[in-house]
Amino acid sequence: MSERGDEAPLAGYGAWRRSRLASRMAWTGEQRAWNHLITVFIYDASPANAGALARTLSSLLGQVYRNIEVVVAGVQEAELPGLADFTSLRGLFAEPALDPLDVLSDPKADHLWRGSHLVFAAAGTVFDPDGFALLNGMLSPSSGMQPPDLIVCDHGRGTGTAAEQPCFLPGWDPDLIAAMDYIDTAFMASRKLVLDRRSAERAVSFHGWLRGLAGRPFAVGHLTEPVMSLSAAMPRPSAAAVGVVGTSPPPSVAIVIPSRDQAELLQRCVSFLKFLEYPTLELVIVDHSSTELATLALYAELQEKHGARIVKVDGRFNFSRMVNLGVAASSADVVLLLNNDVEITDPREVEVMIAHAVRPEVGVVGARLLYPDGTVQHAGMVLRSGVSAMHPVLAQHVLRGASGHAEGYLNALRTVRNYQAVTGAIIATRRSVFNEVGGFDEVNLPVEYNDVDYCLRVRAMGHRVIVVPTEGIIHRESSTRGTAVTPEVERMRMAGMRVIAERWSDTFNHDPFCNPHLDMGDRPQARFPWTSGAGIS
Repeated sequence: MSERGDEAPLAGYGAWRRSRLASRMAWTGEQRAWNHLITVFIYDASPANAGALARTLSSLLGQVYRNIEVVVAGVQEAELPGLADFTSLRGLFAEPALDPLDVLSDPKADHLWRGSHLVFAAAGTVFDPDGFALLNGMLSPSSGMQPPDLIVCDHGRGTGTAAEQPCFLPGWDPDLIAAMDYIDTAFMASRKLVLDRRSAERAVSFHGWLRGLAGRPFAVGHLTEPVMSLSAAMPRPSAAAVGVVGTSPPPSVAIVIPSRDQAELLQRCVSFLKFLEYPTLELVIVDHSSTELATLALYAELQEKHGARIVKVDGRFNFSRMVNLGVAASSADVVLLLNNDVEITDPREVEVMIAHAVRPEVGVVGARLLYPDGTVQHAGMVLRSGVSAMHPVLAQHVLRGASGHAEGYLNALRTVRNYQAVTGAIIATRRSVFNEVGGFDEVNLPVEYNDVDYCLRVRAMGHRVIVVPTEGIIHRESSTRGTAVTPEVERMRMAGMRVIAERWSDTFNHDPFCNPHLDMGDRPQARFPWTSGAGIS
């Protein structure tokens, strides 16, 4: 694998996929799902591409699920092979003048399809025999759940070739789709969604249409089986990706830093302030019983240069309480919570985080952090159930230890991503969001897992938690408290795990941004089911 770390090891993928398909096809459980009519639009089907069209049509004829109609755009009826064969489905139709994008934007195309749901497929796309049965099954969710209007699907790229690669998606990620076409046509949309989201401006691509969905919430499903193979290459970030636009005037910003002694750490931490340009900038240092003269002298200097407020806290170390007191001592619109062991070498990265934090749909902004040796320390968190009663939950850092130059599987280290939680070492959050959820839990989570809990409460309020692929933010992890796992540290960690397990058990069991066939937690490269010792299916 290349140092970029963005490619899946191919050896074993084909055999694994065939095994998965065989297991699914052998399952004989009763199908209780309602038969929804699904329309498949095939495009790029010119006579010169007849072989690719034949492969797609053959895979559709082989479907277990039969309530499918097929519309081929850009060809004459005489050019369609085996029309009679499709009487076993709901028909095969030619629309020589149809541009498939018109289906998404032009009401005049509505009469061309009867389905309650639609799928697009470039000629050459190959569907697994049970693909549409699985898609239809997802439209009849468990009691009390809303049927999805959009289903995104795991899939392969490089149809049927020896070099076909798996595309294991992180579900629907509205920020990732803005940066990268990671879905292509591996999705099924409801007629309702198509009609509801029409706009005066015609989408210029399927990616453009999907990007247009990102602004408002709707019901989404994720089919975590690779049920189709596309001819497209593996996704790359778009050169035309839209960057975040700052507000005018810029927001007021408060930087809150819990700290204790170790003046050298704090001096390095705040060194970026002289380059940060905000009309209203507050600095709050929440001090826990510092006694070193160098630290006290630094506080005096920060008060003189930056008007710092020093909030004194005594007693047992309670990080959550320090954060809450620090935020309460400030008044700015956006709060940047910052550990004193974080070094920011490029202040523009902070400005990017703050620009994201003022987006009304975003509640928490985290950052890609590096260790001092340049390897990745944090790029989001993977939440999963633990392996024992002693460790009931796991909160693992995405691709921890990867090269700082790595891109990660599906560019996980180079794109804005949604996660359930991020580390509290550096986060940007609006004051209104912080107050809405009640800040950090200083009663039940004084030290461990308070950042995870805060993020989950923010998400429960309907806000996004995102990670920005920042450059040059260094985290000397646990420099203030130390890295030794003393009995007291272990006791606090276990107590935090129990609280989180009781409060958020369903969240850890069903992480919407964690693919079950992919393990990127606390490891430098993604691990796949066919990787030796992977422990995932």
